[in-house]
Amino acid sequence: MKQNKANLWKYFFLILLAMNMAFVGVIAYRVIQPREQSISKVSSSKEGAAIKAGSFITSREELNNTAAAFLEEYQSKGLQYEFYTTSSQVLFQGTYKLLGYDIPLYVYFEPYVLKNGNVQLEVTSVSAGTLTLPKKEVLTYITNAYDIPKFLEIKPKKSEIILSLKDIKLSNGLYAKATEFNLANDRISFDLFKEP
Repeated sequence: MKQNKANLWKYFFLILLAMNMAFVGVIAYRVIQPREQSISKVSSSKEGAAIKAGSFITSREELNNTAAAFLEEYQSKGLQYEFYTTSSQVLFQGTYKLLGYDIPLYVYFEPYVLKNGNVQLEVTSVSAGTLTLPKKEVLTYITNAYDIPKFLEIKPKKSEIILSLKDIKLSNGLYAKATEFNLANDRISFDLFKEP
């Protein structure tokens, strides 16, 4: 009977030891495993390619306020202007002095988003007051007479202006690409990219 008791305690000890080892093994396994699945680092197909940082959607009113604040530094005494969107078109409205008189200038554009994310503004009409002016000549005059920002490319022969959004640098090396420019539905969207 003593031998059976000794063997019985031996079995209980081995069972208790196995349970303790299993418990320590489970705890060790749980401690070692990451709680969240690791996110694989996004690799770009091209070395040095820009990284998409996000997207945003804006309205005509918000875009008008942003454009007014941004273009404030480009105003001059010789030419005061506004650049804003309506429900159907983009409008450049300015005044310039000619022989001491303030002459109103209106340029109407139809906006299009290009594949590269730039915005093409196709000139639909140009007028001084109510007098319609030839588009090509007015765009040529604007190109030659004024200091145009680097992000604007005026093409008088095609009666269009290309707004290169990549050349408008935002903070922290960010730049935007247009994805939608729908004035009728008041939906203008952009993707933000960070240069490498």
